[in-house]
Amino acid sequence: MEFVTLAAPLVTGDGLKKWVLVVAGNLFIAVLAARLVGCFMKKDWGEMITMFAAAVLVVGFVYFPDATVELLKTIWQTVVGS
Repeated sequence: MEFVTLAAPLVTGDGLKKWVLVVAGNLFIAVLAARLVGCFMKKDWGEMITMFAAAVLVVGFVYFPDATVELLKTIWQTVVGS
């Protein structure tokens, strides 16, 4: 039995989607980092911790999307109890 190889692989857009998410995520992380430095300079500790937590969450979704979703599902199931 002989397999036929396509001249070009079928394009699904997954690569473009991943690239856009990484670029947008990195820009969002840069904005959060700039705000984090601004909060540090103003000594606004509560907002600084909030920005840091948001940046950690965004990094998780950009670089480790499957693991982050599973972690959030586990936390939700622990809190809700179902």
